[in-house]
Amino acid sequence: MDSKDTVIFLSSFGTSILRAAEESYYKIQDDLEKATGLRVLQVYTDNDTAKAVNGINGKRIYTVEAAIQDSIVNKYKEAIAVPVFFAEGELYNSLRSRLDFYRETIDVRMTNAVMYSPKSCDEVAQIMIDIIKPDPDNEYILVGHEASAYNDKGYDMLGSRLHEKGFKNMEVIKLSDRDSVGQAVAYLKERQAISRDAQVEIIPLVVAWGDYMAGELYNSDNSFMWQLRKAGYRTVFTGKGLGEYEAFRKIYIKRFNDLVKP
Repeated sequence: MDSKDTVIFLSSFGTSILRAAEESYYKIQDDLEKATGLRVLQVYTDNDTAKAVNGINGKRIYTVEAAIQDSIVNKYKEAIAVPVFFAEGELYNSLRSRLDFYRETIDVRMTNAVMYSPKSCDEVAQIMIDIIKPDPDNEYILVGHEASAYNDKGYDMLGSRLHEKGFKNMEVIKLSDRDSVGQAVAYLKERQAISRDAQVEIIPLVVAWGDYMAGELYNSDNSFMWQLRKAGYRTVFTGKGLGEYEAFRKIYIKRFNDLVKP
């Protein structure tokens, strides 16, 4: 693949938390550049966030439309979007629609999302096990937040795969569910977490931190973590995006290779 003909759009919703971007999105960008030898543009699908952080610390952040324009100016024949999204739901399909608008101008392709098939969910389950290294005496709640039927299916399958691999102390909860805290409490009661004085670790299924997740998960008195604490559980929080782990970042290189290699 010729670096003069092809450019990569590393595509995410974006984050205004600069440290989160540096520890996740920028590292994924560097990994893709090294693995492919291609130029990788950092693309935020949220235009307001892209415009707000563009140029800070010398980092160029593109909107989808600005990335397309850059590709045209630099005479690339093809753009390959590598979305960071967990599933092919609302965020993924919105990006596809925006790119489709320019297909008569430049050839555009997209890789699959992180979880797009039963096999990919099994792959992610094993990566989460390797990253977390679960202590059998503790409980782990993996919290997803992308809301759609597609994401729900992926999250449900991820939870099933973790249990099938013997990790009954790892549970996937969707923050978008109306009673996500109730579901977590029901799971922890079944696991007898209070009587065992088990530590409950909250692990966000996000690639990089954003203000929304911080508020929903741990910042306020009504957040997911604090509600579990009020219910009597000894709850801690990881505070890391999955993009900070090399094992997780390798997923995006694999998705790229699956698309371009026969």
